[in-house]
Amino acid sequence: MKIQVLTILFLAFMSCKNVTEKETEEVQIVVDSTELIIKTDEKQNGKSKSKLKFEKISETIKSTFKIENLELKEMYKPLKDEYFTLIDSNKVKTFKRYSEFLIIEFENPSDSQNEFNKIKTVAEKSLKDKKELFDYYGIFWKGGISFNQTDKWIIAHFLSCSMYPKDYEIDKQFTTDLEKVAFEVDWIRSYCGWGKMELK
Repeated sequence: MKIQVLTILFLAFMSCKNVTEKETEEVQIVVDSTELIIKTDEKQNGKSKSKLKFEKISETIKSTFKIENLELKEMYKPLKDEYFTLIDSNKVKTFKRYSEFLIIEFENPSDSQNEFNKIKTVAEKSLKDKKELFDYYGIFWKGGISFNQTDKWIIAHFLSCSMYPKDYEIDKQFTTDLEKVAFEVDWIRSYCGWGKMELK
């Protein structure tokens, strides 16, 4: 009889221990999962947070190129369509133009950098074969174009074959001036006639 009682007590004890261990394991999984979600959210928010106001970019454009009124307007469809053959239009927040400037605003800095990298990949391929640019006419122009990517913006500046050397220097100065107000600037510059291509 004693042996039966001891056996029953032993089995009951083991059963309670298993339940406790299972509950502890479940709690641990829940805690670990929650911490993972919090860390992931913090990481994503860190990537997505914009730190640069467009007013700083606007002031830099105006001061470098001596423009008094920088009035941006919504981009017309044909050129927008050209860009959307290469970049993801779902990530674009606004698409505006002023004179020879095109400003593409993305939802966050990481989207801006990712989409700029697509443009840069084409530019890098063109170093070996200029024909790589022909499929993206409208993004790259025969007259030349410069791109500056910073924070959640890509700023394109359309150049021309009638530019003087000093005009190219002003365009380069814009990148330098932008680097003074921005946290990080990535850039591309192409010259007249599908010729020289410069990359950061």
